[in-house]
Amino acid sequence: MIRTFVRWLCIALLLSISIAVHAQEPEAKPPPEPIPQRIDRLNTALQAIDTALQNGELTDATLADLRKQTEPISAELQNVIEHLGPALASAKTRLDQLGPKPDDKAPPESPAVTAERFTQQDTYNQTDELIKRAKLLAVQADQTINRIATRRHLLFTRLLFQSTTGIASPSLWLKVIKELPRDFSNVRDVFADWTFGLNMHLEGWRMPAFWGLVALILILSWPLGRLSRAVLSRSPQIANPTRYQKIRAAWRVAMGFVGLPLAAMFAIAVVFETFELPNDRLQPFIYALGISVIRIALAAGITRGLFAPTHPNWRLPQVSDATAWRILRLALWVAITVSLTRLFESLYDIVSASLPVSVALRGVGALIVAILIGFSLRGVITEENPSDECLGPPVTMGNRWVRILRIFAWAVVLAIVVSVFIGYVALGAFIVDQIVWVSGVVALFYMLNVLIEEFIAASMHPDARVSQALAVNIGIEHQSISLFGVLLSGIAHVVLFILAVLLILAPWGLQSTDVPSGLKAVFFGLQVGGITLSLSGVAAALIIFAVCYGATHVTQRWLDTRLLPQTHLDIGLRNSIRTSLGYLGFIVALLLALSYLGLNFERLAIVAGALSVGIGFGLQTIVNNFLSGLILLWERAIRVGDWIVVGDEQGLVRRINVRATEIETFDRALVIVPNANLVSGVVKNWVRTDRGGRLSIPLGLGHTAEPEKVRDILIAAAKAHRLVVADPPPQVFFTSITLTALNFELFAYVEDVSTIGGVKSDLYFDIIKRFAAAGIEIAPAAAPPVVTIAGLEKLGALLKTDEPDPARERAERKDAL
Repeated sequence: MIRTFVRWLCIALLLSISIAVHAQEPEAKPPPEPIPQRIDRLNTALQAIDTALQNGELTDATLADLRKQTEPISAELQNVIEHLGPALASAKTRLDQLGPKPDDKAPPESPAVTAERFTQQDTYNQTDELIKRAKLLAVQADQTINRIATRRHLLFTRLLFQSTTGIASPSLWLKVIKELPRDFSNVRDVFADWTFGLNMHLEGWRMPAFWGLVALILILSWPLGRLSRAVLSRSPQIANPTRYQKIRAAWRVAMGFVGLPLAAMFAIAVVFETFELPNDRLQPFIYALGISVIRIALAAGITRGLFAPTHPNWRLPQVSDATAWRILRLALWVAITVSLTRLFESLYDIVSASLPVSVALRGVGALIVAILIGFSLRGVITEENPSDECLGPPVTMGNRWVRILRIFAWAVVLAIVVSVFIGYVALGAFIVDQIVWVSGVVALFYMLNVLIEEFIAASMHPDARVSQALAVNIGIEHQSISLFGVLLSGIAHVVLFILAVLLILAPWGLQSTDVPSGLKAVFFGLQVGGITLSLSGVAAALIIFAVCYGATHVTQRWLDTRLLPQTHLDIGLRNSIRTSLGYLGFIVALLLALSYLGLNFERLAIVAGALSVGIGFGLQTIVNNFLSGLILLWERAIRVGDWIVVGDEQGLVRRINVRATEIETFDRALVIVPNANLVSGVVKNWVRTDRGGRLSIPLGLGHTAEPEKVRDILIAAAKAHRLVVADPPPQVFFTSITLTALNFELFAYVEDVSTIGGVKSDLYFDIIKRFAAAGIEIAPAAAPPVVTIAGLEKLGALLKTDEPDPARERAERKDAL
């Protein structure tokens, strides 16, 4: 009996193991789909998408779904083309090796060779046909994606600029008063149905358990929120925190305000899921409620983290206390207003409220936000001399950027007010949404940018553990580590800037999949159809140019202030790198803007050729100077900071621009010299190879002076000066003997030519003092030559007698009377 049980037990174990092994074995992969069938399937799917696009009433969500279906088709077609490419090349190579079919006069070839040629030609023809079909479908797929993107942009524009009744119209409010009771009744019925369904699912003990858990979550949220904010608050013991400590504290405060509401929402959602409560119809309202809570929490957390209204010494932006409180109140009230508007909109969407009620709700919400911004801006000008204590220099309206930002804010307020009053309520509401979205993105990325920058700076500091570990274990110098940290920080700034721009443009319909196609069109000049110019296209091109050129300037400033000072490069090479980057950024920005307008490289070449005929001679000098400037930058015969002599002018090179070079003379005057003159003319550069120079002091002494003694005194005076170098040593030359003086000349060398004037002055003082002590006199100046002309005295006498005598003339007139 026991033996039988053991036997059956072993059989059961073996069966279990075999079943488990077979269950774990991977299923056999289906055979790969043949290429022709794949192309046919993709063609059928693409035709179905084109048929769906024939409907002119598609929503944005439907268009987005069609795009998601089209993009895999395009990618699969590209894979097919890449897969067939080697096969086509192999068949072509085989055919080339076999050669053409011999004519009738040639000796007959082997039947095997003829059959092989026929097979390879057939393979080549079939593969080439499949590639052509795939390429045609790929172009069709790309065109379909472009059509969908155009449809979405047109739909977005049409909805945005849809004209309705302005909120100042009495007819709108009469309709609202008429429709509002019915809409409220529908909302009440929706909540009543939801409550009834809730009670139906909560029978017996489930009812008190559900409401008890919800109440417990809400009750615990308040003390836990205060506790988390207290734990994550700033340390009062630190009086002068560093920038790294400030940004870390800002993130802690922001997480303290945002973390707990998110946790509470998640806990309530888990409770709903646990009790399997219905919420399908109220799903938009629940979603809007969650987004509203996040929006308000982010507004409170970010503003308190950045501006620290109660802790001025922890404040990151250098603003006064009054400005910090104003920004905090504005952010909270705008977030609350927008959240309430979105909540009511979700309810009215659920009950399909009337259009006048929706228009009035969105218009009033946008107008309230505009009023809040206007009240916050009003009075900012009075803070030019704030009395509140502020860390660092306060932001005053004398700052140019603050003035520009204030003017732009007033323009936005005016645009919102005008839009909602003249009937473009959707446009006004969209502007409000963009204000909230852009402000949040900019604030978050600013905090992230500062955090990464300070973290890298702290990690790469010579005293940091990471820096010391790299220096000890790998042998990297501290300066190289600092340079790597600056470079890494710059890369992080660029990546964050691109991400921020993409997020800001997301509400305008830009998707991440648009970026590769846009870059492809920019770099390769792909253009379908003719050029379409419009005001929106020109404005977008100008924005692209401004953003790219501004990014170039930011990069140049980063190079000047952060990266290049960490290197051993001289100031001239730094200027060459910075200026060349400026040229490159300008050209790239211009090409991006023109490519957006549809001007590819081929058309640009045609236009440039046509313009060169008419204005070639006029631009000849400008182009000559421009190319000469590039030669100066890369040849570096003249660098920024060099002391040069051009004609009658000499001074220091301050800047090498596109057309000319700026030279600051020692009289503090600015001389503008065309670059072509510097390249083709004669230029004396005092510091081209090194900054050393020679000074000369000529002296004329009396004949009583002893030349050897004079030489010793001059060399001693030169050697005594601290700026005169010992190698090469000072030299004295006895240059000439005249009737009045013995002429000597002292030559001495200095390390820096800019000190020659001061050294010569010091040597003159010292030499005069030493000559006086030695009794050596300076030779008097030679008397001017006297020229004697014989007979000149008689001519002087004659001229003297002819001179009028006023006394004699008065006497003669008196005698005549």
